[in-house]
This record gives sequence, structure tokens and C-alpha cells, in this order.
Amino acid sequence: MKKQILSIALLMAFFAGATAKEVTGKVHCNKKGMKDVVVTDGTNFTTTDQNGIYKLDAVNNADFIHIVTPSGYVASYASGTPRFYHTPSEKNLDFELFEFSAPQGAYALFAIGDTQPGSDQAYARLETEAFPELKSYGNEYINKGMPVAAIMLGDMIWDNPETYGRYKEDLKQLGYPVYPVIGNHDHTEIYIDNHQSEQTYRLHFGPTYYAFNMGCDYYIVLDNIFYTGHRQYDETLTTEQLEWVKQYTRYIPKGAHVFVAMHAPAKMYTSDHYLKGAEELMDLLRDYQVSILSGHSHIHSNLLLRPNVREHMVASIGGAWWLWNSRYCMDGTPMGYQVFESTPRGLTWHFKTLGMPADYQMKVFPVGTFSDRLDKVCVKVWNWDETWKVEWKEDGKLKGCMTQFSAIDPDYKGYIDRKYAQGAKKLTWRFPVENPFIFFSAKPSPNAQEMEIIVTDHFGRQYIQKVWL
Repeated sequence: MKKQILSIALLMAFFAGATAKEVTGKVHCNKKGMKDVVVTDGTNFTTTDQNGIYKLDAVNNADFIHIVTPSGYVASYASGTPRFYHTPSEKNLDFELFEFSAPQGAYALFAIGDTQPGSDQAYARLETEAFPELKSYGNEYINKGMPVAAIMLGDMIWDNPETYGRYKEDLKQLGYPVYPVIGNHDHTEIYIDNHQSEQTYRLHFGPTYYAFNMGCDYYIVLDNIFYTGHRQYDETLTTEQLEWVKQYTRYIPKGAHVFVAMHAPAKMYTSDHYLKGAEELMDLLRDYQVSILSGHSHIHSNLLLRPNVREHMVASIGGAWWLWNSRYCMDGTPMGYQVFESTPRGLTWHFKTLGMPADYQMKVFPVGTFSDRLDKVCVKVWNWDETWKVEWKEDGKLKGCMTQFSAIDPDYKGYIDRKYAQGAKKLTWRFPVENPFIFFSAKPSPNAQEMEIIVTDHFGRQYIQKVWL
């Protein structure tokens, strides 16, 4: 009998949540209605008519009514992040958009991983180094007439939602829209219910999954952290979100380029396993060219998961802040962010190391640095993918490709060892991660005087560094 009552109660709750009510509003720019704008409540979809009017059958338990901002436009980001959403209880459900475009639809996107200031020192470095550079580097594009936007790939804070206000004030200073992604440290840790743990985040940033368009690209932002309280969580894409993506693909033309942004990676190079729901997601997007943007791991990679899917797992812009403010991530990647430049001709990307010029794409280690390669010159190429070439010359003569090898980064490990030598308490977590991709070596001849390392990236750009032997 009790089971029967419980079942009835669950069914009643389901139908109460699923019951829809019609909401209506207008999408406009300069008071002119905009047609064919996609509107959703996170479950159902509709589009605006020729006058910019929409009518949506919204489920009763919907947290938000939000639009898919069309290419060439942006919602107000005066609060630090774009306000492309309303709560259903608001009286006015109109959306005002502003022009955000450039000739030929070109723009730049900054993909930023895990700012997560977990200490006063880390927050100070974020505000004195990271944010000022993000503003200045963004201005370089803006001054060339190229719009800029950013995506924060989750773990914006460190289990301290009371700092969201301060964080958004920092974002306001950047001068361009910043789209948020929820991470595990962005939840309120005292709640064991996932939805409840996201309340403060939603109050400041809106929906945890949504979509928008820029240039020729379609963006899907997802929430793949299912929180169970007290820093415990599952990394998964819910069936609710996958169904929402399935429905949304009706509005994306076949063959288009789609960015998917989420916190936990679809696949880490340190594991053979995929995120729960990731393969289903890629199946839904099989008719598109897909770039997945993720963070979470504090390591960096550009893995080709399927012929049409590449995942850019972006290292933390804060480095290893827990490691006495180390400027290197666990795999050897310097703290920084991934920059995408998109035009109708295609997409390019490069890693921008914080505080270094854009052409800083490698670091050379002299003979004797690696214990198992004491007679070799080694190089670290942190933004490597399978298309890159790492070659070397000896006294002006091309010798061929350097040998790729797996190693623990000497910068990260060396920093730990120096701190231990100074009396620091030994760590029980966040040890260096062996990286099988980014290290290369070559053995110079005994009488060689000069070695030249030539690195060619995914797009044919070359970076050259000479070493005197």
C-alpha cells in the first residue's frame, strides 16, 4: 500500500512539473521585433514571429525562459554576464538585444579554465594578473574591429558562493560578454540536492544549460556536474539535457560548426573512459563539426575524439594555486587560456600563456634536465595535437622530427621539490600528471654548436627557438 501511495505521489509530482502554461513576450533590437529567434524553457522550444513575438508552452517547474541569442547580437552584459533569460514569474518577458558583429562575422573567443581562487593569494593573482591581461588582450582584437567574448569553463569560484558578487564585478571590467559554465566548485556544498545546490549560481548567472550563436558558430553550454553535497558529485549529462540538445538540433543547419562547453571533459587522456552521456551527445551531433570546450582537470589537451569531434580540455588560468601559487598546471602547461579566432573561412586557435606573448608556444630544456635523457635536449609543446610537427636542425642542417616521449613535467615537480627543501608540508594530493604528448627530445652530436627547434602548429604557423650547445 505504501509503495502504491508513493508511486501515485511521484506520478502527481511528475505531471505537476510537466504541466505547461503559455508565456509570451517580444524579442527586439532598437525597438524593432526580430523574427525566428529561438526561445526555450529548458524543455520546450518555440520561435518568434515576424514581429518578434513568441508564445511558449512553458513547463510549470521551469526556472527560466531564455533565448538563443542570434549571431550578430548580444544580450546586455552590464552585470558582467549576458542577461538572455527571465524567470517565468517576471511580468515583462521581453528580450532586448544589441548589435554585436563585425565584417564577415569574424570574432575571437577566450576559453578560460578554472579560475577558482581558493585562497586570498590566488584571488589577488586573479585580479592583478589574469583579469587585467584578459582585458588587454581582448582590447587588441576589439581595436582591430573584431568582437570578443569569453567562456568561463566552470569552477569560477571555490565553494564560496558569497564571492559571486565580487567575481561578477571583476567580469564587468573586461568590456566584453562572458558566458558562464557551472562547475563542481560553483555549487553550494551544504545541499545534497543538485537543484538546490545550484540556486545561488542560478541567481547570479541564470540557466545551467543554454545556447547562443556567434559568427558562423552555434554554442551549446551544458551542466555535467550532478551534485550530491559536501563536494561530492557525479560527472554526467542528464537525460533531460540530452533530450533538450536533441530538440535544439532542429534549429542548427546540418554541417554547421558547433561548440559544446561544459565543465568536466568528455574524455581525459589519462583514462580510457568517456563521461557518462558523452557518447550519446556526440551521436546527437554526428551531422556537425564539433569542438568541445572543457576544464575541470587542470591539465591541457586537444584530443580528436571522433572524425568530427575535437575536445579542447583547457588548463587552469590559475595554474596550481594550491601548490603555493605555482604558475604551472600538473601536466606542465603554464597557466593561460585557449584563444579561438572564427571567420567564415574557418576556425583557428592558440594557447595564450599568461604574461607571455602569443608566440610563446614551447619551452626548451637543456641537456641533463630529464634523468632518463641526460644526453638530450628536450622541449615542451603544451598546445600540441596530432597535426603538429616538432623538428630540429643542428648547425643549420635539418635533422628531422624530434622523438615524442612521456614524462612528468620538470617545472611542476621542480617547484614541489624546492618548496619541500624549504620546509613546506608535504602534499597528499594533486601530484604531477605524466603527459604522453607534449615532450620531445633529440640528441645533439658531440661537436655540435647550435640546435634550432622548429615547431609547426595545426595551422602551419611556425615557432623557432635556437639553443647554444
